[in-house]
Parts: sequence; structure tokens; C-alpha cells
Amino acid sequence: MFFSELKKEASDIAGCFRSRVRHFIHLHAPNPMQKYFISLCQCFASNQQATAQECQLLIDYVAMNAIALRKILKKYDKVHCSVNGRIFKTKMRAEHIEPLRSPWLIELGAFYINFNKSSGKMLDIGGPFSCDLSATEPVITLMLPDSVKLEYNLTCAICLDTVFKPYALGCGHIFCKQCACSAASVMIFQGLKAARPESKCPVCREVGI
Repeated sequence: MFFSELKKEASDIAGCFRSRVRHFIHLHAPNPMQKYFISLCQCFASNQQATAQECQLLIDYVAMNAIALRKILKKYDKVHCSVNGRIFKTKMRAEHIEPLRSPWLIELGAFYINFNKSSGKMLDIGGPFSCDLSATEPVITLMLPDSVKLEYNLTCAICLDTVFKPYALGCGHIFCKQCACSAASVMIFQGLKAARPESKCPVCREVGI
């Protein structure tokens, strides 16, 4: 019962985070028609601060829940002298319900970095995300409490260049849109939704992209 309940909780956390980030990005990432109005709104510091704080709340949500899950599993293994907690953590990653491995967290980080650059100054909310595109392997870095640092590689595994118009598959691996469509044998204008159900990720070979 313990692990089945914990799996349900982890799935709910991942689902809630995914839906909230999708909604947040939809509201704040402008399309060409919205850019003029967004630029006017961003003239007001209060609007910038509110957007940045909302972004920070989403980061805090996923970080606190991830840390809580890690501590629960560590405590379980200590009390029961087992490795079942570590095994469960591996299963969470395999089933894509580990919050800190969500492609939506990378999307949120990219938005955070771009928003701060477009506002002309880094807003004073801690700066959890940073990005280094000049490194041999470009990465987005996320700093969490207790000096925990996570790095997300931005290199497309197909063209071996920095991802361009990145698409994340169901397994979490990220590719350029053109590379992903080519690997799935579909045209770019069709998109990955037109791929065959038996199509696999080029990296982990998981079925169903």
C-alpha cells in the first residue's frame, strides 16, 4: 500500500506541475500578435515582478515536493533496512513521474531566463536557473535548496548541435523539431502527432513518441 499510494501522489504532483506550467507558458509566452501588448505591459515593474514570482512559485512547488519524496524514500530504507526506496525512485524515473526530470521544468527554466533578459535586469527572486550555451555541451542549470544542482543537456542527440525548436518526447528526451520528425518519418508540417504508434525514441527506444 505504501508504494502504490506514494506512486499516486508522485503522479498527481507531476500532473499538476505539467498542467500549471503549460497554462503559465501559454499566458506569458507571447505569439507575434501579442508581443506589442506584452512589451507595453512589461514597462511596469509590478507586472514583471508578478510574472517572476509566479514562475518562482512553480519552481518552489516542484522542488519542495521532490525533496519531500526523496526524504520519505530515504527514511523508509533506513527504518526497514531495505533498498526498496531506491528501487522505487528508479521506477519513478522510468515511468516519467519524477518531477525534477520533467521536460516542463526545462521549459520553465528557459522561460525564466528569457524573461529576465527581456526585462533588462535579473529580477530579485533568487535566480535558480542559469544557462551556458558556450560550453562544449550547452546546459540549463537549476540550483535547489541544500546546494543541490541539476543540469539539463541542451544538445540534440541526432544532429549533435544545440537544440533548435526543441521537442520533448514522452520519455523526456529532447530533440530539434526537424530531427525528431525525421526520426519518426513524418514531415515537419505534420508534426510528431502524425507519427506511427510504434515509433520509438532514437535514444532509449521507448515506444510511443
